[in-house]
Amino acid sequence: AAIYFDYDMDEIRADQAAALDAKVPILNANADVRIRISGHTDERGSDEYNLALGQRRAASVRRYLSARGISDARMEAESFGEQRPAMQGMDESAWSRNRRAEFSVTAGGNPLKVP
Repeated sequence: AAIYFDYDMDEIRADQAAALDAKVPILNANADVRIRISGHTDERGSDEYNLALGQRRAASVRRYLSARGISDARMEAESFGEQRPAMQGMDESAWSRNRRAEFSVTAGGNPLKVP
């Protein structure tokens, strides 16, 4: 599941922390899993600004998980800025879905163990 952010922000919102907290036991139960955290933005702002904001969002998620005991070596962060929208549209309902961090498994976890 994606983690969503407020406009022009990279802090983990209180309503998104539970979704991240739910990932911790899964990652702990699957020590061989490596993940990629991809940061995304809505279309507002320059390409350069949005790439940097997406990177800050991915790094924020990585720091959050690291503070809960997940090794930095198991995570990589990248940014797509506004290049890969989750939803098309030029209104808040679309923009709010595009301001996100997504996860992909890059190694291990085949199959994932349920904690």
